[in-house]
Amino acid sequence: MGDETPRTAFEDPDTLRAWQQAQRRSTAALTFWGLSLPGFFVLATLLWESLVGGSLPIYVIAPLVLVSAVGIGLSERRRSHVKQMKGILAVYPWQYHPPLKSVHPGDVAHFQLPDPDALNKKVSVIALRYGLGMQWRAAMTEARAQGFTLAGDPRFGVVLSPRGQSKLIAVQPKNPQLTSGRPNGVDEASWQQAKTAGIAH
Repeated sequence: MGDETPRTAFEDPDTLRAWQQAQRRSTAALTFWGLSLPGFFVLATLLWESLVGGSLPIYVIAPLVLVSAVGIGLSERRRSHVKQMKGILAVYPWQYHPPLKSVHPGDVAHFQLPDPDALNKKVSVIALRYGLGMQWRAAMTEARAQGFTLAGDPRFGVVLSPRGQSKLIAVQPKNPQLTSGRPNGVDEASWQQAKTAGIAH
């Protein structure tokens, strides 16, 4: 993104544009999959009537419904994460993280980040993907090998961006806090910052 680190990530125009692009894409995907259910049904009905004749059987309808439902679910999940990114980017600055020592092409989603309140400790996190994610895998592999920027608190939620790219990747703790209130090991300032970003409750 830029050479200078603004007070918050959203103060970087490139970051704002990247988030707006992610928001547009997530909204477009949700709209597409929402319309796909009636669209697939109409198209399948027309093809079936012209090629076979008669009513569309249930064994043809069921897979179409399943595909649409999966698409809607993944798109809604992505849109929810893009919304959460906005809170993170509006509160936390970008920080540079050097390349990870070990790069595992088969498991690029799982890695560890420093605990903000105890830098000698690590927090296990997982990068989120949606669908097959070929571009996502390539971006994560590059980020692990070349370093990346991140904003957020790995104990609650992080936005990651490969260096020199405008791609935003949502990252969550592998073992999220399931109870309300400030967890042990999280100082008050970090807790309040996470609450302001909407990633702690």
